[in-house]
Amino acid sequence: MESPDLNILKIILDNIYNGVYLVDHEGRTLWVNKAFEEMSGFSLRELEGKTLYELVNNYKYFSGSASILVLENKKPATVTYRTSKGKNFLVKGRPIFDESGNLKYVVNTIWDLTVINYTDVVDKDTLRDYALQEYDIITTSSSMNSVINMAMKVAPTDANILITGESGVGKSLLAGLIHKMSERKNGRFLKINCASIPESLIESELFGYESGAFTGASNKGKKGLVEAAQGGTIFLDEISELSLNVQAKVLTLIQEKEFVKVGGTKSIKSDVRIIAATNKNLYSLVNEGSFREDLYYRLNVIPINIPPLRERADDIPVLTEYFIKKFNEKYNTYKYISESVIEYFKAHTWRGNVRELENTIERLVVTTRSNNITLSDLNEIFAEDFKGDKLDFEGQINQFEKNILLKAKKKYGTTRNIARNLNLSQTKVVRLLKKHKIS
Repeated sequence: MESPDLNILKIILDNIYNGVYLVDHEGRTLWVNKAFEEMSGFSLRELEGKTLYELVNNYKYFSGSASILVLENKKPATVTYRTSKGKNFLVKGRPIFDESGNLKYVVNTIWDLTVINYTDVVDKDTLRDYALQEYDIITTSSSMNSVINMAMKVAPTDANILITGESGVGKSLLAGLIHKMSERKNGRFLKINCASIPESLIESELFGYESGAFTGASNKGKKGLVEAAQGGTIFLDEISELSLNVQAKVLTLIQEKEFVKVGGTKSIKSDVRIIAATNKNLYSLVNEGSFREDLYYRLNVIPINIPPLRERADDIPVLTEYFIKKFNEKYNTYKYISESVIEYFKAHTWRGNVRELENTIERLVVTTRSNNITLSDLNEIFAEDFKGDKLDFEGQINQFEKNILLKAKKKYGTTRNIARNLNLSQTKVVRLLKKHKIS
């Protein structure tokens, strides 16, 4: 079978729904398809020959770039960014290597996440929260790219999704991405933290109430989030905290596509998608009797688990760079983080995950005197937060070494395989495992 000629390939690339952006090994724009021109508002003539470094830092066309991450890390990257024309994109960059293993091109595939229409809002606070939400995703780790690939695969469906993961890993971020990649993107994305609202109020917040439903209720009644999100998505964060009574109403909403307001008798039809999240083991709660088994199976149609930050240390340098830039712009500073601090960050456990990393960097930017943030700044400011650990050079190297060995042990299993993949002798691997007490 003959290969299609270049004109046919161009016809195909110009008529797919996704944008395509090709750069060379220097990040220089070689070509974009018509879909990207249409979705971005930038023509090939404007972009051709310019590097992504120029387009991001000088021209300010884009707030970020997957190509830059791919060029710097030599592996696939996923990024969301905004354009100077108000568009919001998800970009997956993939490196292309030549026969000698040198990076030759980066091929980017782009999805438009821009919401075109907004429906009526519940109140001003909800509108402000919705309008200011920014789903910034930056990752080069294979585990997070797998999570995003799964989210993109199931987003166009209407299946219920259960997102699990520790606090601070980005469950809300992923839920927002799924909504923006779905057919419901022009509808509302409303979220509620089930742990932050008292049990006596959460039912009325979700389903609304009729006039005079309870003492203090408005005589006009109130529209709940489920009714306000018609045609859109509701994100139930920390769903494990719902009482069994409210769980029963959520189950009815999912099964029957209808609900009843507090104090009401009339069933109201509903057209919403449910995305739930939890940092707890729902199956264990089912066995304990504190979470309904039928609701668990209704929610767990598509389970997506987000790994903790300590298991994707590859993301720490790129996230650190992103947060430094973010807070330098916010506080009009010019801080940068030394390599030794980044290496320590990669070895730290981050119990609060990405949220903890972000808060740590903001605190460093605000409180340090020098523009160069070093380990001594961590010692001075975070002695209590980091449990008083001495961040001396030797201690840092030991921790980093142990972290590498733990990952290698999990991935490769035997000392022989570890030695071959880390380019060490088997004897040295055995000695290092013994040194760090890794069985």
